[in-house]
Amino acid sequence: MPLGILDDDKLEHIPGTAPLHGLHETDTYSGINPSLLKHDSTGQIVLVPQPSDSPNDPYNWPRVKKELFTIAYGWGCGCVGAVGPLLGGAFVPLAAEFGVSLSTFVSAVQGGLISAIAVGSLIFNSLAVKYGKRPVYLGTTVGLMVSCFWAAEAKSFESFVASRVLCGLCMAPMEALVPASIADIW
Repeated sequence: MPLGILDDDKLEHIPGTAPLHGLHETDTYSGINPSLLKHDSTGQIVLVPQPSDSPNDPYNWPRVKKELFTIAYGWGCGCVGAVGPLLGGAFVPLAAEFGVSLSTFVSAVQGGLISAIAVGSLIFNSLAVKYGKRPVYLGTTVGLMVSCFWAAEAKSFESFVASRVLCGLCMAPMEALVPASIADIW
């Protein structure tokens, strides 16, 4: 194999992958009766991974539900993506209100937010693997709401920066987990 990657001589297929065949090759399934495998609606394509019979399995959801899920998460990503730069137009008046220089204000507020997004991505990705994406999404959505209200009511610069750091932590899953969530249903 190229780039110094060694061939695997122990496994027939690499776990988590499916062999692809050319146009005129026959499908061979080692040790599996092909009639037992689930196919798409045309009956020509074997579904990999094989969906379960559970109605909660996203592979069994109707197409409309999958599309609504994708739209909802896309909308959430857009809203979260707007939280950071939306404050840009108010930097000068807010710096004056809190009595700090503009450079100090921008570096603390935006630097704290962006650093918290980076740290939150690592933390919440790990938590999503361990406990699932739903509790992570729910908890951070509530945290994001609380941090936005806190920022609106902040009376000191330190309180405002702390609210933006919490906001960044809670923004992280909507930036880091959404591609995996959408891939899980399609």
